[in-house]
Amino acid sequence: MTTTLVAHLGPAEIGKLSSHYLNEGRKQESWRIEGIEITDNRLDARVSMSSTYVSGSDSHGFHLTIFSTLEFLSQLMILYAHVWAGLPEKRREGWMVESSTRSLRAIRSTENIRVEMTVLKMRKRGENLYCVADYRVTDDRDGLFEASLKGFLS
Repeated sequence: MTTTLVAHLGPAEIGKLSSHYLNEGRKQESWRIEGIEITDNRLDARVSMSSTYVSGSDSHGFHLTIFSTLEFLSQLMILYAHVWAGLPEKRREGWMVESSTRSLRAIRSTENIRVEMTVLKMRKRGENLYCVADYRVTDDRDGLFEASLKGFLS
């Protein structure tokens, strides 16, 4: 016997089931890149959270979300590409083409979040800059995210 799931949800039901973080809490989060070191195809950065959201359903307090993480990883790719191309200020739009992320262990620190970016490909195609990079995001509490991004600046 097969069962088909059928549901019709209105605004009230959707509100009761929705994530408060995605609707409201995400807007409360902000981060800051504290410093960057670039050597060849390697970028090392320190990031801190300027403002955080703590979910009422997470008894352990703050945890870094994949959304904030993708934001600062994208920003680091944009910064690396500009430095690589010798551009002294942002003049191009960044586009994420593809991403893959894994949250292996929760990152719970709000300070001293460390990012290791390894650039696998960086090239210029006409006026566009194309970049492929792998990332490791860690904290001092054994948290770990891994990510891969492909993007370009046009």
